[in-house]
This record gives sequence, C-alpha cells and structure tokens, in this order.
Amino acid sequence: MRKSRGQSPPAADKTLTKGLQVLESLCAGVGARGISELAKELSLTKSNVHRLLQTLRRCGFVIQEAESERYLLSSKLWRLARGGRGFEALSRIVRPVLAGLVAETGESAMFALVEGDNLAVVEQVETQNPVRVVFFSAGQSFPIERVVMPGKALTALQLIVLANRPDAEVRASLRNVQGELRERASFVDRQVATLAAIRRDGFAVSRGEWVSGVNALAVPVMDSSQRGTLLGVLSCFGPATRFDETSLQAFQKKLSLRARQLAELMAYGDDTAPGKSNSVW
Repeated sequence: MRKSRGQSPPAADKTLTKGLQVLESLCAGVGARGISELAKELSLTKSNVHRLLQTLRRCGFVIQEAESERYLLSSKLWRLARGGRGFEALSRIVRPVLAGLVAETGESAMFALVEGDNLAVVEQVETQNPVRVVFFSAGQSFPIERVVMPGKALTALQLIVLANRPDAEVRASLRNVQGELRERASFVDRQVATLAAIRRDGFAVSRGEWVSGVNALAVPVMDSSQRGTLLGVLSCFGPATRFDETSLQAFQKKLSLRARQLAELMAYGDDTAPGKSNSVW
C-alpha cells in the first residue's frame, strides 16, 4: 500500500533513518565526533545517539577512539560501495609509495589499515629478488591482539598498533597473547617495555620472533589532518640472510619518510597541496 504524503514512517523506519543520519553526520564532519555533539546536531537525545552508535560499531560501520571515546567512520561503507574492489581507490594512492620503497630497499613492502581491532592489508608490492617471503595478501584482515598464521609472537605491524593504544587496553590485549603462547606472567611487562621503546623510537622491528628467518621493520602512518590518529602501518620485510641488522638501520629512515608521504596523500588525495579537499576518505 502506498504511503500518503505526510504520513509518519513506521517506528522501524524511524530508527533506520536516525542511523543513516548519524552516518551522514560522521561523513560530513572533520575528525572524530562525540555523542553530545551528534545529539545536538541531529536534535536527538544522547541516549538515542549512543544506542545508534553502538549498533553501528557492532556492525563494523563505526569505530571508537580508545582515548577520547569519540567516534569515526570505518572504511566498511567505502568497501561495500566498491563491491569486490575493496580498497581500490586507496590502493591507487598506496601502491606507488610501496613501489618506491621496494626500489629503495630491494625488499617487499606492505601497508595495512587499522580497522578497530583488526589490520586490513590494503596493498603489497613484492621484491624482484629471487628469494622472497609472502605471508599476507591485499584484502586480507587479521586481529591485532592475536598471534596470526604460523607465528610465534606478534608481528611488527601489530606492535606498532599496540604501541599507540592506552596502557590498560594494551595490557588486556597482551594477556590474551600471553595465554595463546602459554608464556609466564612476566611476558606482559616485558612487552609493555618493548612497546614503550617503540613509541619512543617511532618504529618496530621483528628479528625472527614472529617467524624464524624473517625480519621486518614497521612504522606508523599517522593522520596528518587530525590529532595524531593512527591510520595504519607501513612495513618492509625479507629473509634475515639479506635483511640484516645493517639493512634494518638503513631502511628505518626511508620507511619513516615514506610513511609521512603516505599520510599526506591519504589526507589530500593525489594532490598533496594543503587546502585541497579531495581526500580518499
């Protein structure tokens, strides 16, 4: 039956409409948004906005910043809109940066996006050297606080993310890892000390801890348009026989420079000039 003009929509439609309005406000806003701010903007109660945000978070459309408890859109809407193409638009920006890094280091490189409690591999460029290591592939997602694949420890990518999270949250994550690895209680304190050094130095190194014979270097990609929000992780990796200690030291600066370049490109799109608004987000 056709609804007459001016007739109020059913209650279920009202809830859906409000949820879509929250998504639109998050899309239109700059940076993370708080419950009070959204409630005022949409003329809704705080409790209503809170319930809508929790539903959107559980469904993967929204993520919540651990420190500020404010909300941001995830990339799920973007990925759904592109069907099987996933991170196609972002990949077009990321791939040349990775290719440049591979040319500079001679080793494989990848970029993974932080998605709540997971890392999603956006793009990977492999070295042309005859000996290479490949564990992940573009489009693959894996948890931040779980040992993945054949690993015996956390990856350098996961360590970067944990180093940028609050201590209480990190300890809870590390206790999960401790249980997986059947480590002693001192494992958590040792890892917290490692994360403090990573936070101080701005990079993480895996010297065969995750998988024997494979070394990796990872650096954070921070949002240049917001207050130090971690967007993702840039990593370079290879066999330990070639990716030795000298290489680790030489590659760290190259990786950090590429991470800053990538952050600018992600903020402004293909044109990195300040004031442009063609963000890939």
